[in-house]
Amino acid sequence: MPLEITQREVNGIYLLALKGRLVLGEESNGLRTTIDNLLESDAPRIVINLEHVNYVDSAGLGSLIEMHRKIKAKGGGIKLCNLGPNLKRALEIARLLPIFETCSSETAAVASF
Repeated sequence: MPLEITQREVNGIYLLALKGRLVLGEESNGLRTTIDNLLESDAPRIVINLEHVNYVDSAGLGSLIEMHRKIKAKGGGIKLCNLGPNLKRALEIARLLPIFETCSSETAAVASF
C-alpha cells in the first residue's frame, strides 16, 4: 500500500498529512519528491502530521533526516506532529528525537512557527 500524502497550506505553512507505511521504496520516494517540490519555494515551513503512519523502517527514518537537513539548509523549518508511541519510540531508539521539533497537534505546530 503506497503512502498517502495529503498536502494543504495555511498562512504560508505547508501541512503534509501522511497515511500508511513510511518504508524503503515507493513510499519514501514519494515523500522525498513532495518535499523537493516544496523546497522550490524560499525558506519553506513544513509540518508533517504522522498520526496515521502505522509503521516506519530505517529508510523512513532516513527520509525524515534527509528532509530535515534539506529544509534547514534552505533556511526553512520542519515540525513533526501527532507522533504515535511506536514512531516516537523508533526516533528515541535511533537517538533522533532531539533533532526534530515535535508538537502534539497540527494546530500547535502551526502556532509554533
